[in-house]
Amino acid sequence: MNKQVVAAALGVLLLSASGTIQAGPTPGTTPEQAPFTKAELDKFLGDYPEFTQWLHKQRAATQAVHTPWILSGMRFDSGFTALLKEKGWKSDRFFYLLNHVNTGLMLAASEKSQAEAEARRAQAQKEQEARNAQAQKEMQESLNASNQRMREQLKAQQDQIRANPYIPPYEKQRILDQMNRTTTASAPTDAAAMAEAAKTQQAQWIAAQEQQLRNNPYLHPMQRQQALAQLQQARNAMQRASTPVKPLDPEAARAEMITLHSTWYENQRKVLNNNPTIPAAQKKAQLEQLQASEQQFKASLVTPAPTPLLPPEEQKLIEANQQRLTELLAGK
Repeated sequence: MNKQVVAAALGVLLLSASGTIQAGPTPGTTPEQAPFTKAELDKFLGDYPEFTQWLHKQRAATQAVHTPWILSGMRFDSGFTALLKEKGWKSDRFFYLLNHVNTGLMLAASEKSQAEAEARRAQAQKEQEARNAQAQKEMQESLNASNQRMREQLKAQQDQIRANPYIPPYEKQRILDQMNRTTTASAPTDAAAMAEAAKTQQAQWIAAQEQQLRNNPYLHPMQRQQALAQLQQARNAMQRASTPVKPLDPEAARAEMITLHSTWYENQRKVLNNNPTIPAAQKKAQLEQLQASEQQFKASLVTPAPTPLLPPEEQKLIEANQQRLTELLAGK
């Protein structure tokens, strides 16, 4: 079984058996709740095997059960607490370390799992980008082959015209020039050029439709305005589609949301203040309600800082001794 999974499972069991975790010293906490030190963790690592051996001797039938789970249930066992005292431990302090060590291992396993998930996501994105690049390459190769076939066909047609004895020389030259102009205008040389040609064609179509609407004397002005507005929406949509999407900036999005809400509240106040038909008492009550709503909105933007499950100094010690702790508590 994966060591981190074992540690996480033991941590969940200990949480249910040992009560709420204290996140670190707060005013008025007892010494048993203060963050443990390196010396205490070293002592825990040294004494833990003796505790588990004592437990196996006392409860031979429970050897198949994970010892941390059994130990967490020995908090009020007189024999076990006597052993703790003999080894220089206060009962509450030992179980504080046992609980926090398992919680730290659980957190480390969770962070590792998140890092692995992020690595898989990055790899999947890299593979998708590679597939997109391959598809773009294949499209370009197909386009190049198509252009080559068009050039070969054009050359064959031009050779036929040059070899035709019944076409006067000046007429031959005019036809050849026209063929060259038509081919150059209608055959983009790469995928980017094709996309740009499509955008240009769409823009020209929109402009032509707008001109027809403006020149139509039989349209009602309102109908003309509505049709022109629809064409403008189509033009805006085309421009948005061709604009690269920028990554979302959470701070910028938050600032924009605050600005929009503040503007809305200010406009509502102006509407109320400038409305002479609302009685003064009713207007005052509505303005107060609006003010309370705005304050509630601003309060919702304040996010309290998360409280860590463990003091930072404890988590560092656990991470530095993660392999030893995992093997020890998993019975390795």
